[in-house]
This record gives sequence, C-alpha cells and structure tokens, in this order.
Amino acid sequence: MERHGIPTVLIATDTFAQFGRRMATTQGCPFVAIAETPNPVRGLDPESLRKRVEAMLPAVVAGLTLPPAELERRVKEAAKDRARPVRASLPV
Repeated sequence: MERHGIPTVLIATDTFAQFGRRMATTQGCPFVAIAETPNPVRGLDPESLRKRVEAMLPAVVAGLTLPPAELERRVKEAAKDRARPVRASLPV
C-alpha cells in the first residue's frame, strides 16, 4: 500500500509480522507488503543472513511494484489461511 504516494514494505521476523501489520493498519496502511523471515536473525553468519535476505527479495519487490489493489488481494488471500484468536462471548 502507498502512504503519501510512497510504496511501503515492512521487513520483520515472523515473531513481529502480525504486530507490524496491526501497527501499519493504525497508520492507514492495512495492506502493506510484509517481507518476513524466521526469528532470530541476531547472530547469523553473513552467508545465512544473505540467504534470508534473498528469500525476502520477492516480497520486497512485489511491495514496491505491484498495484495497491493486487497487494490488497494478496493480503486478504493470505489472511484466510491464518488462525484467528477465539474470544469468549462471556467474561471468564
């Protein structure tokens, strides 16, 4: 999604990706592209880090080049496969 005309891509580890999506939504970018890698990245040797970055490149390029409608479609499609927290209808 674009914010002020600038394409936006969030880069995060899997631990923080959903938090990043929530924060992006509060800032008006609910369909931001997220390039995600497994946590942790701290302490990785340069070659392992390079492999992680290369694996994220398609998501970065997509986030910077795809039309906003396509990014929205992809985010909504991916959301269908995610488990959602169940909330009780009555206080526990």
